[in-house]
Amino acid sequence: MLSSNFQSLGLVALAGLTRAATVTYNFDITWVWAAPDGFGRPVVGINNQWPCPSIEANVGDTIVVNLNNKLGNETTGIHWHGINQVTTEEMDGPSGVAQCPVAPGSSITYQFVADIAGTYWCKSEI
Repeated sequence: MLSSNFQSLGLVALAGLTRAATVTYNFDITWVWAAPDGFGRPVVGINNQWPCPSIEANVGDTIVVNLNNKLGNETTGIHWHGINQVTTEEMDGPSGVAQCPVAPGSSITYQFVADIAGTYWCKSEI
């Protein structure tokens, strides 16, 4: 009976793996006009919008973010707050710490697995 339970758990684990997807986002990092504190000014946005769009994924999904730096005058990168980057430290994003800053006109592709459920923050580093 004990081995039967372990086989069932194994099948459940395998079933979860087959549902994992790859979710891909294309982010153009741009200057946009916004008033986050009530005073209008240029702020860093994604795809010409602020607040920035959400990323939605399920646990086990691979997240791919293609970042294009269109700021023109600033380097950037995305830092993923709360995302475990145990095997993908180079994807964590703090410019000058875990990766080189992305120069204006350049791109980077972030790729990592969503391994814990929850709501997390990311921010552009300039």
